[in-house]
Amino acid sequence: MNTGVLRHAIRPAAGILPLALAIACAAAAQAVPQPGVTSPGQSAPAPGAAQPGTAAPATPAAPAPAPAPQADYVVPENHRPVPVQTEPAPAIDWQSLHTPEPVEPVAPIAPPPRTLRVGDFYTPAPDEVPDDILNPVNDFSADTEANISTALQSIGVNPSRSDKIAATTAAGAALGATALGVPAAIGGAAVGAVAGGAIGAAVGAGIGAGIGVGVVAATAAAAGVATGGIGAAIAAPEAVPVIGGGALIGLGVGTAVGAVAGGALGAAVVGIPAAVLGGVGGGTIGAAIGGADLGGAP
Repeated sequence: MNTGVLRHAIRPAAGILPLALAIACAAAAQAVPQPGVTSPGQSAPAPGAAQPGTAAPATPAAPAPAPAPQADYVVPENHRPVPVQTEPAPAIDWQSLHTPEPVEPVAPIAPPPRTLRVGDFYTPAPDEVPDDILNPVNDFSADTEANISTALQSIGVNPSRSDKIAATTAAGAALGATALGVPAAIGGAAVGAVAGGAIGAAVGAGIGAGIGVGVVAATAAAAGVATGGIGAAIAAPEAVPVIGGGALIGLGVGTAVGAVAGGALGAAVVGIPAAVLGGVGGGTIGAAIGGADLGGAP
């Protein structure tokens, strides 16, 4: 006989046997009166009923839920105040995640007045920054953060954890974009300003000199110089200051305009891609930090 097959066949029965014995003993204990507790002809007390001469055990009252913290500032409609986590955010249960399902959209977070908030990053706004600039930045950040939290909840992430991931993602993206984008924009602006200034100087000087030639020619024509003599009038020593002055004026204007335009173009061409790259990298790092269960820290 194959003993291995026999062991496999007996193992389920061996596992069920103790369970069946326990159930049978429990049933027998309930059916047989215990000495000193019940007497023949007396029914057993109902489960949960107090026995004569004994006091019913007190049922501990469930703890009252802690009141939700109230915001000390006015929260706009369809917004919520900055969440205060009094308990650690639950870790992500990877086995419970699923494909996106419809969920209630998460309300954006309204920061306190005159506060710049990008996820977990807070700082008082300088007085020089008007509300017309501060509020759109906060609104864009809050909407983006709410969309991230909604998307995470739609795949089964706990709301507290999804809020944390969304906040760290937004903050990481902002800090990463600033860390890479600002230096790159400054460098690009410097290079662009030099190149634009040089190009603008050459173009401006040429335009200025051309304007000076036109002024001399018009003056000579108005003075009655024959058409054939306009060239001689332009070549005259009196024409040099006019043409040279026009070239100098054009040189200065062209340099200034070219430097500004070149600086702006250089900052955009170099700074924007660097800011996007930094934002993606910082947001990824922030999402990883927010999703990690760091010892149950809130």
